[in-house]
Amino acid sequence: MALSKDRRRAQAGTTLVELLVSLMIIGLALVLIIGTFSTGLLDATLAKRNTAAEAVVQYELEQIGGSTFQSSPQQYSECFATESSMPPQPAVSYQGGCPVGQPFTLRADVTWGWLGPPSSRQVWTITVNTWPNPAPIGTPVSTYKVHR
Repeated sequence: MALSKDRRRAQAGTTLVELLVSLMIIGLALVLIIGTFSTGLLDATLAKRNTAAEAVVQYELEQIGGSTFQSSPQQYSECFATESSMPPQPAVSYQGGCPVGQPFTLRADVTWGWLGPPSSRQVWTITVNTWPNPAPIGTPVSTYKVHR
């Protein structure tokens, strides 16, 4: 009789404790996997935004370098749509905010001033912000323009 009782016990199903431990292990594994995917997605989004911001700064630096020296140039801003597979392209030049209802994600504000008293040297500063909720991306970039 004792032998059949031990046999039944050995063949019994899982206990509640075993089931709870299994569910906890599976739950922790799922939390880690979901956390890894969300972190990867966030990293990819930030890398995309930073790459677009670098392209915008490079574009503006080329615009400044390619323009002729003026004694009182206009300060300007440009909106850039970056949510497509194409490289960021300036959508419109403007003074103020980007037009509402457009797919702009970055805004470049380009300002200038004299280096020292008015002379033949200007310092241009490019500040890149997110749009429509303005928040700076990185630090402003400055370059010099000299009248020769």
